[in-house]
Amino acid sequence: MKINLFKYIFILLAALSIVSCTDGLEHPDNSGGGNEGGETTTALTPTPKEWDGEKGGEISYQLLVYSFADSNGDGIGDFKGITQKLDYLNDLGISALWLSPINPCMSYHGYDVMDYAAVNPNFGTMADFEELVATAHSKNIKIYLDYVINHTSNKHPWFQDAISSEDSEFSQYYSLSDNPAADIAAGLIPMVNGYGANEWFVAGSVANHNYLFTLDWSNESAPTITVSESTTVDEANPDTSTEGAKYLYFGKDELKKFYDKGNGIYTVNVDFSSDWGFLIRTSSSSTWPVGTKYGTKTPADKLVINQPFAIETDKSNNDNVSNITMPGSMMYHSNFYTDWFADLNYGPVADAQNSPAFKAIVDDAKVWIDAGVDGLRLDAVKHIYRNSDSDENPRFLGQFYDKINEYYKTKNSGDIYMVGEVLSDASHVAPYYKGLPALFEFSFWYKLEWALNNDTGYYLLKDYDEFESMYKPQRTDYTIATKLANHDEDRTRSKLSKSLPKSKLAAAVLLTSRGEPYIYYGDELGYYGTKENGDEYVRTPMAWGDKGSVTSYTDKVDSEMLSDVGNTDSQKGDANSILNMYSQFTQLRNNYDALAMGKMTPHDTYNQSNTEFKNIAAWYMTYNDEKLLVIHNISEAESVLIIKDVVKAAIGVNGTILSSDDDSGNKTLEMGAYSTVVFEL
Repeated sequence: MKINLFKYIFILLAALSIVSCTDGLEHPDNSGGGNEGGETTTALTPTPKEWDGEKGGEISYQLLVYSFADSNGDGIGDFKGITQKLDYLNDLGISALWLSPINPCMSYHGYDVMDYAAVNPNFGTMADFEELVATAHSKNIKIYLDYVINHTSNKHPWFQDAISSEDSEFSQYYSLSDNPAADIAAGLIPMVNGYGANEWFVAGSVANHNYLFTLDWSNESAPTITVSESTTVDEANPDTSTEGAKYLYFGKDELKKFYDKGNGIYTVNVDFSSDWGFLIRTSSSSTWPVGTKYGTKTPADKLVINQPFAIETDKSNNDNVSNITMPGSMMYHSNFYTDWFADLNYGPVADAQNSPAFKAIVDDAKVWIDAGVDGLRLDAVKHIYRNSDSDENPRFLGQFYDKINEYYKTKNSGDIYMVGEVLSDASHVAPYYKGLPALFEFSFWYKLEWALNNDTGYYLLKDYDEFESMYKPQRTDYTIATKLANHDEDRTRSKLSKSLPKSKLAAAVLLTSRGEPYIYYGDELGYYGTKENGDEYVRTPMAWGDKGSVTSYTDKVDSEMLSDVGNTDSQKGDANSILNMYSQFTQLRNNYDALAMGKMTPHDTYNQSNTEFKNIAAWYMTYNDEKLLVIHNISEAESVLIIKDVVKAAIGVNGTILSSDDDSGNKTLEMGAYSTVVFEL
């Protein structure tokens, strides 16, 4: 009944638009029962076949567990909250859920895993998770877990044991070194072949030792610090003046003011203990004014006792200055420029599957296969091996996939789903198909975003063909995971100047193209937001009509945006909402095999060669005997097209489209701004 009611509302609104001409198009005068030549212009309304509830479209939905739905009122999303919203997702036609990391962690986002085989207690229990999986499966919804195999948290028991003793069995799990630059040069760290600034961090404390720090500021453009053994500790500096003051910053936010000895020389004796090293500061302010932080630009270079060490700052950006490392410090590699992550060490790629770390993450993945998960999304796979221009990562991923799939097939029929994140353009993504059957297609969105912001769509299919031409030599059974934005990118609508019509069209293109599409939660409500003031602004709590389910994991929320979009209930009641537009096209994709699995070929007239209609993106989708014609007007301007294809019916419409037929059977389409039509031929 919901589908029929929606259809009646749509027909009524379309009829009213013809009478009032409020869509901004110039219509033929039909007051005499038809225009000159006997043609009658009508507003196209979709008449698809009734959806039987089957999901042939392979449409996945990305959600952040902590942000999606709260079942117990603690403000944090949880497993039970997702379970309670499965009917919403099922009605939307979703066939798989990609969950953000569900493991114990220190962060809110979960990418600093502390135990691969356990659930984050903030999200519920293992029993709650298994209930979610079972309920989802009863609705033919699969569950994919975000699995972080590049790094662990520096609080993971493996890492804590590894840095506790040189004899730890877990020391092989990480890239550890007391002299990274020398060890890399000697080829002793197989996963890293070059030094990267801000990628090495102190692993353990330099504990309670008295040192004298002598700061030479006599040449302000090239100051140095010299550290030497000491037997004393200075009392608190009685000089409280701040003009020209210098401070030693170390340990757990300890700030010691240097004694000014004159002639640009400053000293301080301290009982030094720090698990990260130290910095020199020229301000005691907690706001850290830019240019007041002095350290090193090459953090792998350690200070040597009794030798002057050059210190420097960046007057424009404090982040370009790293901590000064004390001698005797064990260091670990962290690719993502944060000491929260410790990169796993799988050794030389030829033998990676026999490394202790590899075996451990495979064993932990088996826990989730036993719990019923259907697939894994692998995070940051281009960063596992840090050797540029090599095939190490694809080779490693092939080993990982084979091991996981081997176990999966002992429990299930068919292969496990595994998709990798390679945040690059298509040319860099292509080689990874040697290792994985599915990869995210970032170039799909890059090209579509440009097209929508430049009123140009006639070459989109040509671009997509070029992407696939790169993939085919790598793997014959590749799966393109298409998407708009995700949790690491500015929201789709923000990239489209907050335009709701453009956002609807972006979704229409996503759901009428080849590949297996992903919808990022909130996009179906027209969310916007940028990462400029924090990632949380692209990870806004889901706006449910029942307010009790809305999470409050963060106070970084754009209330104006939420007021603008409304919520799931208000949008369901609005026939013109973006949510109802998404629902129409997800059902369409689920209902027509040609959309889900069809071959995508250029239209005979409106294609990359037709420069008169650069704004039109058109293609056929063909599967067995089913053939569809998809047309998008990627422009704010109206376009009038002549369609000579033999059309059965319009089965999907976004925006306003007027149609008339001539005596020869040709169809004239007046396509309004950012509109889409799908015809069954």
